[in-house]
Amino acid sequence: MIDQAESLRKQLQSSSRSARVISVVSGKGGVGKTNITVNLALSLIKMGKRVLVLDLDVGMGNVDLILGRRAQHHIMNLLENQLSVWEIIEEGSDGLHTIAGGRNFGSLAHISDDMLNHFINQLEELENFYDFIFLDMGAGATETALKFILSSHEILVIATPEITSMTDAYSMMKFIYTKDSSLPFYLAINRCENDREGKETSLKLMNVCQKFLKKDLICLGMIPLDHSVLDSVKKQVPFTLNQPSSHASLAVMQLAKTYAGVTEEQKASYKSFITRLKSLFRER
Repeated sequence: MIDQAESLRKQLQSSSRSARVISVVSGKGGVGKTNITVNLALSLIKMGKRVLVLDLDVGMGNVDLILGRRAQHHIMNLLENQLSVWEIIEEGSDGLHTIAGGRNFGSLAHISDDMLNHFINQLEELENFYDFIFLDMGAGATETALKFILSSHEILVIATPEITSMTDAYSMMKFIYTKDSSLPFYLAINRCENDREGKETSLKLMNVCQKFLKKDLICLGMIPLDHSVLDSVKKQVPFTLNQPSSHASLAVMQLAKTYAGVTEEQKASYKSFITRLKSLFRER
């Protein structure tokens, strides 16, 4: 792990990237948010991007389970033992870097100010190393989680055609919008029976956001209901690696291409994630 940390630091010295930080939310659990996040990240890596997935569902994290990895360290190790962020990053053979949220312990809401300052200072080292940093948020929005969401460059909402998922996704967007109306919202519809169902679902959410929030919601794509996804979860192998030619894999790859194109156009307007995060936590 120490050798890996030193290797990552050396790469950082020659890096001139500017990370796009994306909070991935759903409003409710069970919609495949973490699975889509991981496979979207892997698809971007195939396009030559450098990507980190930070599991902020602290205490109930599942990113390492989706990847079939046994994380050596997680966020609370960094906080409690004052580790470097490079010591807790897991680097897989697929090229994806992850930071585990860990399981069976408390959330970030109860950490001390010293721990929090250490965490933010460590995260600051990552901004110039990655192209994309995905924050895999837990269901709902705690006060601490909301600060990370509001510091992000944009929000990616994962929903399914189920009415409960659509309602909770809109509620989450409305809640975030009341805190910062300028944050861009992107949408991906998961587990669609067919194209028509996916388009109808996305249109309903887009219309309700426009009608009640006067806010544009950009749909990046739809992922079909695909049995290869369940098979991959059972094997603990991401479906884009387990069955790269499946309908779900092809859909996520297209979603990644669409997303990368949109964010490239907006690159000039990037603001520092860490600067905003520090500002919000000063209000704590």
